[in-house]
Amino acid sequence: MVDLNKDLADKFLNFIETGQYERLQFEMEMLGNIEDQHPLLIFYYASSIHLKKTWKKKDLLYAQSLFEKIYLMKKSNLQPLYNMMVLSFRTNKYKKVLEYASEAYESNKKDTKLIEGLARVNFYLGNRKQSLKLFRSLFEILPEKTEGRFPFVASLLYSSEATQEQYINECSKFTNLIEKKLNVEKNIFRFEPNKNTKIKIAFLSADFKKHSVSFFLKDLLQKIDKSIFEITLVSNLNVIDYDDLTNELRKLSHYWYDVEKMTDDELVNLLRSKNFDVLFDLSGFTQGNRLEVVARRCAKIQILWLGYNNSLCLKNVDYFIADKYLIKLNEKSLYKEKILYMPKIWNSLSVPDKLPEIDNKLKLKSSKFTFCSFNNFHKLSEKTISTWSKILNQKNTEIILKDSLEGGEDLQEHVIEKFVKYGVNRDQLIFFDNQETIFDHLKLYNKINLALDTFPYPGVTTSCEAILMGVPVLTMKGFNSNSRCGESIMRNLGMEEMIAEDETDYINKAISMLNDKNFFEKNGQHLREKALSSPLFDTETFTIDFCNLIKDVCNYK
Repeated sequence: MVDLNKDLADKFLNFIETGQYERLQFEMEMLGNIEDQHPLLIFYYASSIHLKKTWKKKDLLYAQSLFEKIYLMKKSNLQPLYNMMVLSFRTNKYKKVLEYASEAYESNKKDTKLIEGLARVNFYLGNRKQSLKLFRSLFEILPEKTEGRFPFVASLLYSSEATQEQYINECSKFTNLIEKKLNVEKNIFRFEPNKNTKIKIAFLSADFKKHSVSFFLKDLLQKIDKSIFEITLVSNLNVIDYDDLTNELRKLSHYWYDVEKMTDDELVNLLRSKNFDVLFDLSGFTQGNRLEVVARRCAKIQILWLGYNNSLCLKNVDYFIADKYLIKLNEKSLYKEKILYMPKIWNSLSVPDKLPEIDNKLKLKSSKFTFCSFNNFHKLSEKTISTWSKILNQKNTEIILKDSLEGGEDLQEHVIEKFVKYGVNRDQLIFFDNQETIFDHLKLYNKINLALDTFPYPGVTTSCEAILMGVPVLTMKGFNSNSRCGESIMRNLGMEEMIAEDETDYINKAISMLNDKNFFEKNGQHLREKALSSPLFDTETFTIDFCNLIKDVCNYK
């Protein structure tokens, strides 16, 4: 290692502060081998890669390795470790980060940056108990901190230990801080009192692309009566992420606004200027949300729907769309919004234009009973894995897993380790990559006998897709709107026998099904036809019911 040249260090720092990242990299590389330089210069070089917007994954992996090298030189300096944690969410490399951060935490239990980073890494790896414990300790130290609270609140949906009352309590703490910061009590806007010639409704989302939200929204936009409703789509999606479905949705709306680059104040002013009767927030606490916009009154009526299935606890969100299976009539007090009940189901999926043939030769020819879950790995709670493991400990079983979020090899290996801990052999676990088209994705179900639903955060799109491909789904009863999605799907399908009461019933049902030689003939042979005539895919009736609900809310005559 060479001695530090202070003038060079000052120059490199100036490059960082002025955004001259390529200049810094060029001058650093002219010095010779990067890793032989002084740790501070290596740190600046790695930071320039991290901060540069045109990075490639291989560059980020190199930057992460450089931060690791510097950290191991002097573990009392935690800044390189902080940067390693940040980069791990881009590189999907978590194993060493988790090891180093867990070790550092034992000596730095009041370091809020370390706590938050470690909480997020544990959340991403599905270590719910550790994640929630760390988040809670973070907010005990910083009770007024808002950053980091929304992933904490959202993570409660993945935890079997969190009740609806606990969720509402933590959610209220977070949104109260947001509303206090925004001064929503005094930030009142008066909308034009005159009725619009049509009911003006806007949908706000960052998911107007090939995404579950859009798959459920598309038919509604196609079939809604545009002589009564004026449709606006407010897209918080970066324009570089547009795809064919984006363009299709754009054509189905009267107006489209790209708002990803707008500040919250600019977006609030835009929405208020349009005098919308209803604004639908389709994001909730999910990635790409504009929570601090929705927290302010941007339409006469604001409704939470589709992309997030629990309360937001915001004063200016008036309604939450559900159905009688998601929220029981005597549970309405457990939600801050007023509940709007759809007559049958809270959403209805658009059927893909082209469906693969259901071909059961593969599954019938196999000597093994094949389960699957195509839910993202965040939903694989400890209870889910321990329950599935008891099923997989039966003879001649295997499970196919596919992570829609593409969490990477470290996350996959972490999932494997959890199954192995419960006695499952590695060769029983099969991992599929994401497919380029929906058609190819759906074809994968032809290899599968039974889809296992996750809990307490069940699948929605994945369950509907499995059913559409003639694959039954075993789900479990829940305790709130989010955890009952699978139950609502199966009740609307008329297959209540696929709803388990608890973990024991779930295991017993699965074992009974895998031992039933006539399982497919009983449950899968005519499942597609049954599904297509059910509320799950009856978007025509759903649109009528949805429009009637909105007309009632708006007092439209």
